[in-house]
Amino acid sequence: MLAMRVLLVPLFAANVALSVSMDTSCLGTDSSVNDETFLSEHVGNETLHAINDGERAFSVNLIKSLFGEGADDGPSRNIFISPASIYQTLTLAFMGAEGKTEEELATVMGIYLAQTPRSEVIKNYLYERAFQAIRDRDPNLGYQLTHANKLYFDRSLPLSQCFQLVLQDELEALDFHNVEKATGLINGWVKEKTRGKIAKLLPPDALDGGTKMALVNAAYFKGDWQSKFEKAETKKDNFYVRRDKIRVAEFMHQKGKFNYYTSEELRAHVLEMPYNGDEISMMIILPPFEDNALKETASRLTPDTLKGVMAEIKSGFYSVDDLTVQLPRFKISQTHELRQTLEALGLKTLFDPTSSELGRFIDASAEGGGHDVPLNSALHKSFIEVNEEGSEAAAATALFGFRSARPLFHTQFIADHPFAFLIYDKPADQILFFGMYQDPDNN
Repeated sequence: MLAMRVLLVPLFAANVALSVSMDTSCLGTDSSVNDETFLSEHVGNETLHAINDGERAFSVNLIKSLFGEGADDGPSRNIFISPASIYQTLTLAFMGAEGKTEEELATVMGIYLAQTPRSEVIKNYLYERAFQAIRDRDPNLGYQLTHANKLYFDRSLPLSQCFQLVLQDELEALDFHNVEKATGLINGWVKEKTRGKIAKLLPPDALDGGTKMALVNAAYFKGDWQSKFEKAETKKDNFYVRRDKIRVAEFMHQKGKFNYYTSEELRAHVLEMPYNGDEISMMIILPPFEDNALKETASRLTPDTLKGVMAEIKSGFYSVDDLTVQLPRFKISQTHELRQTLEALGLKTLFDPTSSELGRFIDASAEGGGHDVPLNSALHKSFIEVNEEGSEAAAATALFGFRSARPLFHTQFIADHPFAFLIYDKPADQILFFGMYQDPDNN
């Protein structure tokens, strides 16, 4: 099972239903954007690849930052997040941002506005939401995948008419002065979207009477392995946190045909474990059996090396017919306060009430004007369970050349020491979840 959440103080939901003729003033300042044809023209491949590359770069930077932050907690800290969930929440913030805040969000999200106009970023978001909505309703997928966004705003805010059109199915007005009720409504929505895996995204003190907006993303995935492990084959064995620190874990075993690749760039072995439907896979990145080997692999992890490894795996060229796979059963449940992490990545103004610029959300011509919609936190909650059947995951975000790495026998992949893993959506070219598993006793 897998679940997550992140919190900023504005919030959104997912669905796309726009009229052919619409006000696109909130999408950008480019006068060439034609209201009548905006959604009739697909996002170009160049733009799509640029946004996907940006999201991959963000995912790598985020996981490396969290891995580095955990150094003071000891080398055995497990980490589990949903980069896709967090990125979608930041995309929602980007829609309403302007000035310095817009520039910082674009940089952190890997978007080069000189090459990729904000209108194209938002259009891509809308098409992605439509694609996901269609896929969510397909009963023949072989897995369950849900991405939902919600923008909760205080009833007193004069929300931009353009955003009310663009995000009409993702908006919900709340009375944030009734903190208990607002918290319950948000938590109830997240719980529903994550099939109960994230029951309480917001703690009782997350909101207050001064809250004006909350940006929320909920993500859920459940898939059975294409090749399941037999429960009778699961046995206890040693997991080596370090050579001198040994834990006992339950290991699943099977032998079959899998894509397996040894990456010189990452100094690690990479295994693909596909789920039913063969559209979503878990990629396991296993360094050599050496102390601090995962740290070395993490230091070598870049958007380009990760893109290259995934391309090699997807090619199917590195298929091994009789590979013995040994993986631990595990669960990870965590809560991350990401404000400091995101600020370190470059979001200096987003959470600063004196300099945050999110004015695009507001109708500037509305009576009174000057409405402030600052964000003050970025809370992310995650959960994953990996067992013989497969994996279940949910997430919610609110704003807020070497020899030692090669196996002695190329017929075995034994993950009995720290490794990284990710759940990858092939059609969307998206990292849904990313983790570092280092200690069975630290879940």
